[in-house]
Amino acid sequence: MKSSNDFQAEERSKPSFWKRFLFITITLLIASLAGSIFIMRYLQEQKRQQFAAKIATQYVEIQQQDIRLFSLALAWSVRKELMRFNYDQVDEYFNELIKRKGFVVIMLVDPSGNIRLSTDRKLQGGSFSRFYPGINLGTSELESYPLQKGKSMFVVPVMGLNDKLGTISFIYSYQELSLP
Repeated sequence: MKSSNDFQAEERSKPSFWKRFLFITITLLIASLAGSIFIMRYLQEQKRQQFAAKIATQYVEIQQQDIRLFSLALAWSVRKELMRFNYDQVDEYFNELIKRKGFVVIMLVDPSGNIRLSTDRKLQGGSFSRFYPGINLGTSELESYPLQKGKSMFVVPVMGLNDKLGTISFIYSYQELSLP
């Protein structure tokens, strides 16, 4: 015969169906809650990274538009001085500009393709195509060429009344957007 101790031991060793069901349900609920939190954070981080990349691209595009507007005014100022053969004043413009953040090198290329003035004196007097192959100086419109990441070369024609007086070429390094 079984004693009362045997019945208690049997009951303790085998929990009831409802206790097991509740334990498994709570465990699954906690695991799914933790998993959903992890997935939501991962998706939010992905969305934040995509947003940051989009903002950075737009920031560079805005800087490019600003540089294009600035380049037209620079070309008009240089045109005025070139018509007077006042190269010293053009050199002074370039030296002041190079002090500004973002400008790497600024050059004035004559119609024959030689670098007449440059903020990098090593380039002065050399052939533009030798230093920067593949960049077209024959354009009559402002052009930009991407270089390394975050830098572009801008080529700005300086037009006289009947012909091209020269070309302003400069490398600009874009400011990076820092997000908090």
